[in-house]
Amino acid sequence: MACEVSQDDQIGEALLIRLVRDEVMNVADEDAAPPALPEVRPINNSQDQKLVEQLAETIKVIGDRLDKDKAFNDMIDGLVKVADKRSFWELVKKVFTNGQINWGRIIVLFYSVGKLSAKMVLAHLPKIVSDILTLCLDYFRRTLLEWIRKMGGWMHSIPALACFSFEQFSGSSLSKYSSYFVAILAFTGGLLLGGFIVSKLAKK
Repeated sequence: MACEVSQDDQIGEALLIRLVRDEVMNVADEDAAPPALPEVRPINNSQDQKLVEQLAETIKVIGDRLDKDKAFNDMIDGLVKVADKRSFWELVKKVFTNGQINWGRIIVLFYSVGKLSAKMVLAHLPKIVSDILTLCLDYFRRTLLEWIRKMGGWMHSIPALACFSFEQFSGSSLSKYSSYFVAILAFTGGLLLGGFIVSKLAKK
């Protein structure tokens, strides 16, 4: 069991750090220096590494659509104005409004942290990026990891995301995105499910 916990922890850590680094590097330049971020611990299991790649691609597709939504960007901009650690907890409240955890909300949280980090860099607040990442990793391990383990681990996020509906965010301030989010997650989830089935067959 300890091995499984370490595995799920490592996958989540790698996914979050990679996402934050990618978002930050997309906006970093001479005027907006990137913060020092922790290195991702190497994942020796090739299937786990492939899973991280698949999930990262899923978040990228979702994020590309969210980036075009004014309400989402207004929400992130509002959190940047808080300009301290409270911005992370405000984000958690918005994503997990009713306290319910599901795969979709975890994915949205991870992307939002990456987006918020990039905005903090543009606002010349790199120290807060490190604080937010640390808080999110801690929140992941203290709150989300146990739920992920109960669901059978990150691998089980793929079939779940294949049929995920943004309607699961009912009651959340993010539910306004449901009109296009359902289609995007259904399409991306379908691709992931195909990869999941292939990987499972390859193990047999």
